[in-house]
Amino acid sequence: MDRFLAMKVFARVVEAGSFSRAADALRLPPASVSRTVQALEAHLGARLINRTTRSISITEDGDTYYERCVRVLGEVDDMESALSKSKTTPRGKVRVSLPSLMAKSTLIPALPEFFAAYPDINVELNLTDRQVDLVEEGLDCVVRVGAVVDETLVAKRIGCYSQITCASPGYIEKYGEPKTLDDLEQHIAVGYVLNNMRVRNWEFVTDGETRVIAMRNLVAVNDADSYFASGIAGMGLIQGSSYSLQPYIDSGALREVLQAYPSYPRVLSILYAANRHQPRRVRVFIDWLAALYGNLPLLQADKACTGSR
Repeated sequence: MDRFLAMKVFARVVEAGSFSRAADALRLPPASVSRTVQALEAHLGARLINRTTRSISITEDGDTYYERCVRVLGEVDDMESALSKSKTTPRGKVRVSLPSLMAKSTLIPALPEFFAAYPDINVELNLTDRQVDLVEEGLDCVVRVGAVVDETLVAKRIGCYSQITCASPGYIEKYGEPKTLDDLEQHIAVGYVLNNMRVRNWEFVTDGETRVIAMRNLVAVNDADSYFASGIAGMGLIQGSSYSLQPYIDSGALREVLQAYPSYPRVLSILYAANRHQPRRVRVFIDWLAALYGNLPLLQADKACTGSR
């Protein structure tokens, strides 16, 4: 039995919460993953995982062994990095998920610079606005907006932005410009469809209180590019991040409205699994990504982000 491989397989099973998801992440047959863990338990003379037909749970011995596995795997990776070419040129694939708009506007244009510095790293992008399960989908890290409630994840804050409301010059010419929140009753918006198939409501802060408004709409979409395109085409008011909308404001395609009614600022973070061994290629990519977004003025200028959600 390859004990080092067995440790990696066992650690991934614990992190994934199932043999099948671990097998998918490791690109191994599920039967091989199960046999490897069984062989490891036989070698150690201890049960590491309790199995039922529907779920697994880690035993007390398994929990202790897992924590040590994580440390050993990390030390081995660091040792190999120090003794091989990978110290300066880490290699392998990094799988990251982030909203498509952020990828297209910032990450993808900067990737040639990353590959020039790290030519032996491959990057696989999962572009989606939905909340993904990092472990289940075999991802190394994700970029997401908002508070992190999952204690199994580490959040590395990389920025913060405000939500602003905009309209195209054509829309304002046809329908007028809303000046107050009450004016919104006479206006239409482009609807944004959330993962639960409901159209997102709008939130504003007025006199320290949150006001939620359900806007009327003629068209609703579930993609950020289509959402912005619909707003630019004059099909309704739109609301989005200052980071994403500022270029359209600068070009004249959109105009900001309701500036006296802000929304709560949103925190942007890179998330990765706590206690999981992070290969050097992943650590390098996370640090590079944090620096990339950390250098964007529109993500660092909002002073209201202290205590934001």
